[in-house]
Order: sequence, then C-alpha cells, then structure tokens
Amino acid sequence: MALKENFSSDEWENLIGLPYAISMTIMVAAPNVMGVWGETKATMQEPAKLAAKSGSALVGLLLAEMQPRLQELMKKQQAALKQNKAGYQANTIEACRMAAAALSKVPPEEALAYKNWVLAIGLKVAEASKEHGVAVSDPEKAVIAEISSALGITPP
Repeated sequence: MALKENFSSDEWENLIGLPYAISMTIMVAAPNVMGVWGETKATMQEPAKLAAKSGSALVGLLLAEMQPRLQELMKKQQAALKQNKAGYQANTIEACRMAAAALSKVPPEEALAYKNWVLAIGLKVAEASKEHGVAVSDPEKAVIAEISSALGITPP
C-alpha cells in the first residue's frame, strides 16, 4: 500500500516531527529539573516501542525515517521552543490539526493508528517523571486533552 505518496513533503515532515513536538510540549507544560532525563529518555525510546505495537504500516514508515534523524528532529524542536516559548504549545496544537487534516488522505485505520501512536508517546513522556507526587500533572493532562482534541480523538 502506497502511503507516503499521499502526502506533500511538508505534510510528511509534520508527521515525522509531531511526536517530538508533542513530547517537548508536554515536557514544558510542567517543567521538572529532576525529571527531565526520564522525559527525554521516553521521548527518544517510546516512539519505537509504541510503533511496534501499533500494527500500522504508516507508523512503521514514519519511524524508519525518524530514527536516523532523531538528533536533528530533537534539535529542531528545541530551537523552535527557544525561538517562541510563549507560542510553542499553540504551534504544536496547530501541527496536530494539520496532521489530522493530512491523515484524511489515508485509510481511517492508518490515520487512527498514527493519532493514537503520537498521543501514546505524549502520555509516556508525561508519565516518565512525577510532578508534585503525581504521575501526570494537571498541566500535562490539559495539554494531552488539547492534543487529543486537535487530533480528533478521545483522550484516554
């Protein structure tokens, strides 16, 4: 099944970068100096772990392109955050909306698998470090709800 060909190069790049944008958005929603290593580790490891469980050809294709570009993609998100800290979350939410629109070009099961995959990555990042004694803080829950809404799916 041809999947990549359904997307423009900008749409494909957005789909590739979105897991890292979501991860970074969740990390800055409830900053925790002590937990940054766990969240960063989750950002780097969870995409592959969760992709294996997704059963999605689209997710597999994206992961294959993401993995060799991990450092580049992370640095791109860090630069975007530094450039516009106040608007970073809004930019990520807009990127989620753009991804949801682009995903209308593929079979619904592939679109849903991608959306669930990026949301699951965000949840794993949120759970990687406790803030104020809770696994997922209220600010992280709020961001996850916004991301879910922008993707057009129900949060867990």
